[in-house]
Amino acid sequence: MSPSSRWRRWLAFAGVLATVAAGSGAAVPTPALTASRDPTPREEALLHDAEELLIQRCMRHGGFAYWVVEYAPPPAFPYVVDDVNAAGARGYDTGGTHGGSPHPNQVHGMSLPPERRHAWLLAIHGSLTDEQFEANLPSGGRVRHSSRGCTSQAQQQLYGDARTWFRVKEIRTSLRAVRYEAVSGDPAFATAMAGWAACMRGQGQAFASPVEIRVALDNSRQNGTEARWRRTAVAEATCALRTGFAATAHRLDRHYEQRIRARYREELATWRRLSLSALPRARTLTESL
Repeated sequence: MSPSSRWRRWLAFAGVLATVAAGSGAAVPTPALTASRDPTPREEALLHDAEELLIQRCMRHGGFAYWVVEYAPPPAFPYVVDDVNAAGARGYDTGGTHGGSPHPNQVHGMSLPPERRHAWLLAIHGSLTDEQFEANLPSGGRVRHSSRGCTSQAQQQLYGDARTWFRVKEIRTSLRAVRYEAVSGDPAFATAMAGWAACMRGQGQAFASPVEIRVALDNSRQNGTEARWRRTAVAEATCALRTGFAATAHRLDRHYEQRIRARYREELATWRRLSLSALPRARTLTESL
């Protein structure tokens, strides 16, 4: 889990984040702004950075400290490591400025007296008693978030419609889990993974799935770059390529991505439109620093 994910989860445990009910600052040439395409990864990082800067400004205006959260994109291919060279060079290292240390926001929040901490959290996210934005998730359940607070204010400034942005953003995020479950639940995936596991045993790595490796790494309290984990990462990638597991996972991923995009065409089109229309504002904001 990235450091930014850790501190956001801590905020969720504090009871203020949305709850379930049931890098780049420089301007770069970009394709024409049309809702027929997704933002590029660099554009998504730009939008993230701009929103974080707006949150920081809002918090400072209210007399609160806030440190910008580093952009941490979701893994492009979450099923199995399939790059042998990268595995040998970095192991399971996912990067991150703060390494394994708590994010400064977490440290700051925990250092505050209870009443001040509560006020700080309310300033970021608003209150559960405020008017709520809502989104019904494809993966099940419903998420809500206050329409007030610096997060919603920043999204309103950046995207022009915070309520709609929250809904389509949460739906799109949920679709990653839907897609992962569809791919990993396909019988062809299980068959290919069994061949990968046999290959791993031949490499001296007794793991039945890539998920088992992630769990073991989390439990080891290591950062994934030690020699032991680099060897495991190389074996994982080698076996993924050698047995065709990676190829099967890629094929299934493309298949289910197309099905999901077709089913949620309207929501994804709205997400694209709001994202792309916000890019000029994001560039202006980040270039002004």
